[in-house]
Amino acid sequence: MGSKDISFNALEMVVSDLGSEFFTKDVSEDLRMTKHHFDLAVHSHYHAFVGKALSEYQGELGIRKIGYHHKRGSIWKKSMSEDETKQIDQAVILPTISAGQFDLGPQYSQDNLLAHRMRKHQSWYRANVLCLPYGTGPGPNDTNFYGNMLTRVDGQAGRNFLSPEIFEVVHDRIAQGGGAVEKYRLLHNMLSSQPMCFNLFGLLVNDNDLAKTLLEMLVPEKITKVTRVDIEWSPIPSSDYLNDRTAFDAFIEYLTEDGQLNGLGIETKLSEPFSQKEYDRPDYRRWMQDPDAPWLPESENKVQAIGHNQLWREHLLAVAMHTLPGSTFNKVRLMLVYHPDDIECKRNYSNYKKLLKDEDDTLFSLSLDDIVGRWLPVVKTDKQRNWLELFKKRYIDLELSESFN
Repeated sequence: MGSKDISFNALEMVVSDLGSEFFTKDVSEDLRMTKHHFDLAVHSHYHAFVGKALSEYQGELGIRKIGYHHKRGSIWKKSMSEDETKQIDQAVILPTISAGQFDLGPQYSQDNLLAHRMRKHQSWYRANVLCLPYGTGPGPNDTNFYGNMLTRVDGQAGRNFLSPEIFEVVHDRIAQGGGAVEKYRLLHNMLSSQPMCFNLFGLLVNDNDLAKTLLEMLVPEKITKVTRVDIEWSPIPSSDYLNDRTAFDAFIEYLTEDGQLNGLGIETKLSEPFSQKEYDRPDYRRWMQDPDAPWLPESENKVQAIGHNQLWREHLLAVAMHTLPGSTFNKVRLMLVYHPDDIECKRNYSNYKKLLKDEDDTLFSLSLDDIVGRWLPVVKTDKQRNWLELFKKRYIDLELSESFN
């Protein structure tokens, strides 16, 4: 059973009677739909099947997805009249756009070299790949325009993400609440590492087979099964671990060939620096007392330095998940993911690694181009290859925007 069992004729009949905007469940809960799909309507994924069918037939139905409601499903809008189109154009298209062309938009004069380069590239991607106008930010109440920001309409429609499947994962994560998910930044700020994390790992959340194939390219063990992939995740209760809000940008749990349960915490960086505050507390230090702890004895007064304080806390969380009495994890590693041009991140990582024992294997780093280079040869479908090629264009191939002003 699936979306292909949903009748297009029934969809067309119900959608035609709805208003200009409607939710997926407005369709799926219609009596004509449930009667037509009598056996399917009792399936636990029935509403999802209808949502996917709406996506597959959106051209024929003359609709497009413009947002998401965590209780009612996707928000759909019927094709707009010429007058409605003009009204939206006047609301979101800026005076700087002429002859149907979108420019890079305003940049930020106080960016460091990498942030300046990355903001320009994201602005180029928005203007020349997505062909969209720029919006305001970085926060929901800010009124300054920036080239790397999406408009309210385009952000809510999921244009910050590389595929509808990734956007669905974003919907689900926002609906869960908690963690460090900032909805406006996630949906609208193309420069943020949070949407990049979803764009890199989002497809793995609901596809354990793909997750297994790709994870085997990152860790040394042979893997029999990936059991979970979460984004913006931390173990609970936090009082058992660091007793703070430290969380992994992504976390992958997997079984090795010898039956052991392992975990991989992931910290992602695009152009922003590590946290510039020094945090330290007894809840952190307790994990450094274990005889198998990865830190050198002489590093005790160096680990908390501002340059790598955030990395230390993420590493502590990985160690705590393994060391906690009664833990089922054989090993938990932390992987730092960074842009290949991020010299400052590489320097801070290198300085922090000097504080660890030589034999330690609980922390490693990979650049974005290294990860994509490992993944491209092993993906199995054109759709997966297109996803990775699009990721390269969006985040790695900065030379594409070099000549644009």
